[in-house]
Amino acid sequence: MTKYLLSDHYSFIAYTVLSVIGVVITVTSPVASHYYWLFLVLVFGAGAVAKQYYRLENDVAEQKTQSINTTLHWLGGLVAAIIVNAFLSSGRIFVEETGLITQLVLALTVYSDGLKSGWRNIATGVFLALAAVSAAYFDSYVWQLIVVASVCVAYSFYKKD
Repeated sequence: MTKYLLSDHYSFIAYTVLSVIGVVITVTSPVASHYYWLFLVLVFGAGAVAKQYYRLENDVAEQKTQSINTTLHWLGGLVAAIIVNAFLSSGRIFVEETGLITQLVLALTVYSDGLKSGWRNIATGVFLALAAVSAAYFDSYVWQLIVVASVCVAYSFYKKD
């Protein structure tokens, strides 16, 4: 059951839904959005480590190596997100920008994780980056991003492994 839920397809759907929720939170409350994006760094990182762990359960040595590498990768993203929040606490950046910067940190971390784990994480990283840029420059963008997310999920169903 756990392997089924941690498959690339279903984790992609979960990541996409959580990302769309984050886009809506960013639109409705840009001040509080940085908490949600920081939470997603933790959730996406835990999901990536769990997927890596269960994927290699028959090869203990490789499982340990890959789990450590994935954990360190996501720990780097978490540290960057925490530094952004430290800048906010010290008054170096405004609260509205903190959510977008944390979202970009998450986008880059997911994208770079996708370079070794597959196209679905790359698509999620590109979607998150596109959402952050849209939030910074456009007034009305949520429904367009929901359409993009829906197309990505539909393509994932089509290319389901």
